[in-house]
Amino acid sequence: MKCQEAIPISNNEMRKIHRGGEEQPARPVGRKVNVSQSRREARPAAENRTRAPKAPKSPKPPKEKSKHPILRFIGRTVATVLCLGIMLGSVVAVGMVFYVVQATANDGDLLDLDNIQLSQSSMVVATDPDTGAQVEYATLRSSNSHRVWADLEQIPSNLQYAFICTEDKDFYSEPGVNFKRTIGAMINEYLLPIYSSKQGASTLEQQLIKNLTDDNSASGIDGALRKVREIYRALCLSRSYSKETILEAYLNTISFTGTIQGVQTAANEYFNKDVSQLSLWECATIASITKNPTNYNPYTNPENLIHRRNFIMYNMWQQGVISEEDYRNGAAQPLVLAEEDSGKKPSTVTSYFTDALFNEVVQDIMTKEGISESEAQKLLYTGGFTIEATVNTKLQSQMENLMLNTDDAYFPAGWHEEEVTSISDDDVQVFNEDGTPKTRTGEDGTVYYYRNVRTQAAMVTLDYDGNVLAIAGGLGEKTKSLSLNRAYNVERQTGSTIKPIGAYALGIEYGLVNWSTMLNNSPLYQKQDMIIRDEDYCRKNGLMGLSDKQLRAYPNAWRSWPRNYGGNYGDGSDLPLWNGLARSLNTIAVRVGDLVGASNIFNFVYNTLQLNTLDPTNDVGLAQMVMGSQTKGVTPMALAAAFQIFYDGEYTTPHLYTRVLDREGNIYLENNATSYQALTPDTAYVMNRLLKNVLFSSVGTASGRYPNSNGMEAFGKTGTASDEKDLWFVGGTPYYVTAVWWGYDAPYDMTKTLSKQQAKTRTCVMAWKALMEQAQADLPYKAFPTSAGVVERRYCTQSGLLAGAGCPSTAVGYYRADDLPDTCTYSHAAPQAAAPAENTDDAVPTQPVIPTDTSALDTE
Repeated sequence: MKCQEAIPISNNEMRKIHRGGEEQPARPVGRKVNVSQSRREARPAAENRTRAPKAPKSPKPPKEKSKHPILRFIGRTVATVLCLGIMLGSVVAVGMVFYVVQATANDGDLLDLDNIQLSQSSMVVATDPDTGAQVEYATLRSSNSHRVWADLEQIPSNLQYAFICTEDKDFYSEPGVNFKRTIGAMINEYLLPIYSSKQGASTLEQQLIKNLTDDNSASGIDGALRKVREIYRALCLSRSYSKETILEAYLNTISFTGTIQGVQTAANEYFNKDVSQLSLWECATIASITKNPTNYNPYTNPENLIHRRNFIMYNMWQQGVISEEDYRNGAAQPLVLAEEDSGKKPSTVTSYFTDALFNEVVQDIMTKEGISESEAQKLLYTGGFTIEATVNTKLQSQMENLMLNTDDAYFPAGWHEEEVTSISDDDVQVFNEDGTPKTRTGEDGTVYYYRNVRTQAAMVTLDYDGNVLAIAGGLGEKTKSLSLNRAYNVERQTGSTIKPIGAYALGIEYGLVNWSTMLNNSPLYQKQDMIIRDEDYCRKNGLMGLSDKQLRAYPNAWRSWPRNYGGNYGDGSDLPLWNGLARSLNTIAVRVGDLVGASNIFNFVYNTLQLNTLDPTNDVGLAQMVMGSQTKGVTPMALAAAFQIFYDGEYTTPHLYTRVLDREGNIYLENNATSYQALTPDTAYVMNRLLKNVLFSSVGTASGRYPNSNGMEAFGKTGTASDEKDLWFVGGTPYYVTAVWWGYDAPYDMTKTLSKQQAKTRTCVMAWKALMEQAQADLPYKAFPTSAGVVERRYCTQSGLLAGAGCPSTAVGYYRADDLPDTCTYSHAAPQAAAPAENTDDAVPTQPVIPTDTSALDTE
């Protein structure tokens, strides 16, 4: 066989194969090798040129070094677990991202620091009566929140750094989360306790988020998820807002002792200062409390607080915020709180005025927003409103001090036992001699207890523009906020105080009567007329169920009506109107009311004077509209407002605020008071002069008990409900109109617990007199407005007509110029001690003492 000539192969077409340490030539490019048969090794190039290649033996594949089967299993297991862990971690990461996005979906408004709507207490401001400046009077706080917002510019840098240096010293450099501290805290909490105590890792951003979201789950899975939410939110917050905005929000949301929230409120409560006025040690004190409000309570744990305060100032020094001298001076300061400066601890119990104001604003919010009462209360507590109140702070304080009634100075106690079905903590329970509670079991098994109760009282003062200036709804020290307010929302029968605002005022207004109209001092209905039942007789004789027609068979089942106080039916003489009003004679008032008409009186007092707690069904009658025996009655505030009309005839709805501003200073509410002319100025002035006689006439029911106020005049009206269950006085001066009520919470005859000399309206009159003398002591003289349509004229005391030449006894009265009586032309027999008539029309109005029984003064 002929051998082919070898074809030279270039280096570029060969590759080197290392086998056994020798360099082997590569096979020609493109040559196919059948590895299923045999593989030939290439010989050296020189040898190939001289002889044909010889087929080599097939090489053996290299053997792997054998491994131990257990190690191989462990390796595979670790690799599998690692892969599964990576996959599981990826799933968990995706799940956590999805969870965080869902859990924080509503954070847009919650964490909107540009338009943050934090819970802020509403503030009540009043006008200082001495300076005219607006001053803070009260705050309306809920049971779990009290906050007043402060801008960062108001907050001293020492207070800012007191928190930063202690709570989060890297605040200005970190991205909202301190990852190093967070990881360490998580290891300590969930894996290995590397620290001796639980570690805090929250930045100020994270603490702010807790304050805003109330997201406070602390342990276990809930705690871990809460931390994830918190970290995500903190990172978002830090990216969205400047550190200054975050710090401002944080300082306004932190909690202190009780319901106090925010540094402005803390400064007010603890140091009676605006936050901008705090010293270094006061800043450190406030920053100390938040660590543990119970352990560092300045009132109960002052020593703990001082140690914490000094530690905070030490931190500030060490971090270069303050000097060593500042630190040492601050640490040497004693802890002096606001109550030590003022002599008493600040009270959180609201006044009766604030309680009434709260109720009024809540009702107006309900109307404006169309929401429930509870929702309106919450909005008022947390809305940060500023309420411009009508309160006169000086007068309110004077009224509160008077109504403390120390040693029963004004209102006798009149203790008596009262039967109740349950006993509260405030009750004075009655016990037997052996120390057991006094009880009684009713026929139905109900257990009745006994408590000792005393008389109570209420007082309210307005000006003649309807502004409520002062309210006191009870006697003694007020111990609870929003407690029973007898001046504002408790109705009582008016007794005779309704006479002037109904029968007499309308009688003058309609021209039916005048100052000297002669009226008979006798019952309007006689017994023989069989019109008024004698209920006592009917009750004793079992006749209550009979109809009026059936009852006509029993002559003694009827009585004359009305009676005057003390049971008398009058003396049958003719008396001028002014005398009957001054003495509060029922016989005279009912005759005037009969002329006016009970329905006309009711419509006037119910609609015009807004006494809308009267009953439109059961209170339309002379007994109710003239003698004051209504179904429920009216409140002292409403009654005082009705007496405004005796100033110039104008009525204004009583109100306790002028405006309510929202937290941005925009008007949110304006009071809905209405003003209108209820009486003509002429009638108002005549009535003013008539009611002056109650105090200044010798026969008036409050004779001589007018305030000594720089010669200023006054008017008034006493009132007694049946059986002395309610005693009243409503009095007016040129500055104020005031209503005073006295009685028991559960109506009870006061003559059963007090002497007849004690249970009189003079008690109410003297309390009013004392208050007015205090309130008006420094006020300039002022007179009631007069009316050009009213004239003074002399009248004949026997006929009530204008005095004629032959009238032996005359007096001066006030009359509407367009409704003068005729001139008297009667022939009179001159009385033995008659005073000579004077011919001047401008004589000082003095009333003669008309012969009558005046022993019933202070009565109705």
